[in-house]
This record gives sequence, structure tokens and C-alpha cells, in this order.
Amino acid sequence: MKNNFYILALFTLLLAGCKSNPEVYNSTYRKLKDKEEAMMDANAKTTMKVPKSIFTNDSTGSYLTEKLNLILGNEVNFSTYNIVARSFINRTNARGYYSQMVDNGFPAALVQNEDMMYRIIIASYLSMADAQNRLKEISKAYPEAYILIRIH
Repeated sequence: MKNNFYILALFTLLLAGCKSNPEVYNSTYRKLKDKEEAMMDANAKTTMKVPKSIFTNDSTGSYLTEKLNLILGNEVNFSTYNIVARSFINRTNARGYYSQMVDNGFPAALVQNEDMMYRIIIASYLSMADAQNRLKEISKAYPEAYILIRIH
């Protein structure tokens, strides 16, 4: 009888030590998700050069028109005529470039279009003429920059 009591006590101790720890589980899960996302980022095409064939060309110039949603930045820095420095497929890379533009002194905004593309806006104006004048200056440092007209 005494022997059975010791075996039961030992068995109870073993079961008590087998409880799952939520912190360890969550930490491991986060590490695996981060690793998976890093692998996806490495394999993904991170930036996208916008093909000139989709631009509208008229007497006011060359531009792109899209419906956009503000992701990061101030609504004040997001108007009708916007100058886009770069476009991204990957949100993580877009956020990194957004931070870089803010650090460089641009009133940047990160936006997303209906095709799930991320655009980094570095200047925004109420008139096409102002946007075109600024684009001439910005194009020297950012040759891929273009004007994007926001559809409301």
C-alpha cells in the first residue's frame, strides 16, 4: 500500500511538470512567424517600377490616377496631386522606406491603392502646376518619382 502511495505521488509530480507554458509557446510561435515572414520577404519582389504604359498623358503632363487609403503619415501630407518616390509590393519594405523618407526630412505618407500596392508619397499639392514644378526638383534625386492624382 505504501508503495502505491509513492507511485501515485510520483505520477502526480510528473503530470504537474508537464503543463504547457503559454509564454514559451507564444515566444516560439512569434519566432517561427518572423522567420517565415523574413523568408517570404527575401523571396518577394520588393519594389516595383511602375510601367509608363499605365500613365495618362495629356496637355497637363504625365500622371497616374488611383483611389488611395492612408496607412501611415498625416492626412495634411496627403492631398490631390501627390509625388510618389517609390512603389512597393511588400508592406514591411514600404514602411522601412517611409521611415527613411521621414528621417530625410520629407513630409512622407504611406498609402495603399486598390491593387494592394504601397506608394510612398513625399510631397503633396492642391494644383497640378505646383506638383509638376516640385517633381522637376525631386526627379534629380529620385528619378523614379511621378505624379499620382488621388481619386476620392
